[in-house]
Formats: sequence, structure tokens, C-alpha cells
Amino acid sequence: MASISDRWHITDRATGRKTRSARYGTGKRWQVRYRDPAGQSRNRSFDRKSDAERFQVELAGRLLQGSYVDRNRGRIPFGEYASAWLRRQLFSETSRAAVEMRFRVHVLPTWADVPLVNIRPVDVQDWLITLSRTLSPGYVRLIFVNFGAALAAAVEEGLLDSNPVRSRLVKLPKSQPRQVQPWEAARVEAVLDQLPAEVRALGVVAATCGLRQGECFGLRRQDVDFDRAEIRVHQQITLQAGLPLPALPKYQRTRIVPATTWVLEELAAHLDRQEPLEGALSTGPSLGGLLFYSRHRKPLNKNYFNTHVWRPALDAAGVPRGRANGMHALRHTCASMWLEGGVSIKAVSEYLGHADPGFTLRVYTHVMPSSGDRARMAMEAAFGQGRRPAEAAPIAGAPSAHETTASGGR
Repeated sequence: MASISDRWHITDRATGRKTRSARYGTGKRWQVRYRDPAGQSRNRSFDRKSDAERFQVELAGRLLQGSYVDRNRGRIPFGEYASAWLRRQLFSETSRAAVEMRFRVHVLPTWADVPLVNIRPVDVQDWLITLSRTLSPGYVRLIFVNFGAALAAAVEEGLLDSNPVRSRLVKLPKSQPRQVQPWEAARVEAVLDQLPAEVRALGVVAATCGLRQGECFGLRRQDVDFDRAEIRVHQQITLQAGLPLPALPKYQRTRIVPATTWVLEELAAHLDRQEPLEGALSTGPSLGGLLFYSRHRKPLNKNYFNTHVWRPALDAAGVPRGRANGMHALRHTCASMWLEGGVSIKAVSEYLGHADPGFTLRVYTHVMPSSGDRARMAMEAAFGQGRRPAEAAPIAGAPSAHETTASGGR
């Protein structure tokens, strides 16, 4: 049972009279003494008696419920805890590198030396405000999610009694959803025409099959089924420790995508010009049969490709540079054309390799034909123009047009 004592006074048990102690006027006056679940004697001091009483009540509840947290265990610096937390996560290599970079650049400079128990909601809010001055709301939210996940694990381990980022004092910056802007077909063709011959087919694959850039880089000869007019997406090329290496597609989701005559012809022409890369095999997904590779016979590096291949093609086609016009724009264009053509949202989600059709709907809902458009198209297809009003049969009991005119229209 916890008890509260006044450290500034000594009470005579016989008379009840209080006299000043040697500690009078120094340190915090009110001390709560208790034993933890392991039987160890603990104490915590407060300036105000009301705060001590509040802690006493809360402590009694936590001890009763079995949710007591030893604050001494939570004095580990966040940087030390985060390092151990990151090692335990089952991230893909790409995701791990991205999270580690966010911690190194945006989290640890502020929180590395701060003990877990000293991370306060008000300080978290100040940190978010600082980040928001230079970063987009969406990126701030992503950093916040990673930071909060580490603290949530600390709560589960009994190092914290609550997650400070969950406080109502913490407000995230409002994020305006970014609507993707698909390209017109003429722009797609103009940019593809400016790509070097050895990677032109790569651009056509992205524009007509919706593959991600890394999936285009990882496409192999055995992944293209010319007879079935299909492309199997079984791997991607990602940067791992700065090296372009094969890995499973995002979310570890392999898939099959229908291929148009155009893309099959482009790939056939590409194979006539350039033999697939053979012999360079590695563990896991294979490099054998790779269709697109560098002049050094290595997998394509996205940093080099974007700087020295994609952006010059944009310049030559008169298309502005920028995030909206990255190679991913070809994937957005493909998805929008599928949806405008009536392909179901579920099928489009599968072709794109999304983990959730709901995500596909949220990203592309603004490019889908409206339900009103579809309803009108359905009726037009069924009835065409239908009957003209003059040809319609009269409704029983209704006055004729002549009677209505004669009576003044009533």
C-alpha cells in the first residue's frame, strides 16, 4: 500500500505537533512510498500534495491491474532503445533502409539522448512543428508513425506506462490528399519516343502494364508469355546498401498482368536488338534472363536512370521535370486508362499489385467515370434515343395536347 509523507516536517506521534525537519525548504516536499510487484521499496516526490495524492490513486490502480511500470527501466535513452527496436523488425531491405534513414535524419537528432520516460507530449508537438517547417505534411506523418511505433513497443515491454504520441496534446499537420494526374496518350508517346532504344520497351511496359519502376528493371525473358499475352511480375530491382539487387515485388506479391499487342511487339523488337543478361545469378530472385541492364551488364540503378535517362527524355519531349512527372506517371496513366475502360477496381488493384483494393479506389477514384455517367451509358446502350415525346402513348385519363391548349393549360 502506498503512503504519503511530508519530507519538510516531523510529526510527534504523542502530541501530533509538527516541527521542521533538516530538509525543510529544499527539494520536493511530498513523497509517495510504496513497494513494486517484485517487493522492492520505491518512492517518488512531488512539490504539491495534490499531485502526490493523484499519483497514489493511479499507482494503486496500476498495481491492482498488473499494469505497473518501473520508471527506472524507462530511463534508457531513446536512441539506444530505437537501435534495438529496429534490429527486431521484420522489414524488407528497402523498408529497413528507409526507416533507418528517417530515424537518422529526422528523429535521433532530437530524441537520441532523451530517456524514454522523459519524452513528453508537449515536446513531441514542438518537434512536429519544427519538422513541418521544412517537410511536407505527408512525410511528417510518416516519420511520426515510425517514431510512435517504437514508443508503442516500449509500452508493450513495460518501459513506459503510456505512449506520449497518443496524447490529445499531439496534433499532426493536416495533409491534403494528392491527386495523381494521368498523362494524355500524346504525352506518353512523346516521352517514349525520346528514350534510348535499349530502354524504350521498358517505358512501354510501365505505360501499358502498370509495373513499378523497379519491377520494370527486374523483368526477365521468362516473365514474358508471348503466347498468353501476359507478363509475370515476380521480382523487382531495389537499391540495397547502394547496390541494385533483385528482391520480391512490393508486399511480396507476385502477379500476372495482361499485355497488349503493342508491348509484346516492343519487347520482341527489344529482344532482336539486345540479348537478355545471362549467367549473373544470385540467391533468391534471379538475374538470369534480365531484359534491361546497364552497359556494364549490371541491373539498372534507379538513381542513374532517373538522372541520366528519364529526365533528359522529359526535357526533349518538352515535359516539365518534377515529382508529378517521374516515371511513376506512366503507372498512373495505365491505371486510369484501365478504369476509364471499365476494368473493375478489384482487377486493377490486382494488376497494380496493391495490397488493398480500397487503396486503389482512394488513389484513382477521381479518374473513374461517375456513376451518373455509367447509368446514362447503360440506358443509352439499351434504348438508344428511345421514343420521342410526340410518339409516346397517352396516359389513360390525361387530357390531350389539344385539350390542354384549349383550356389555357390549367
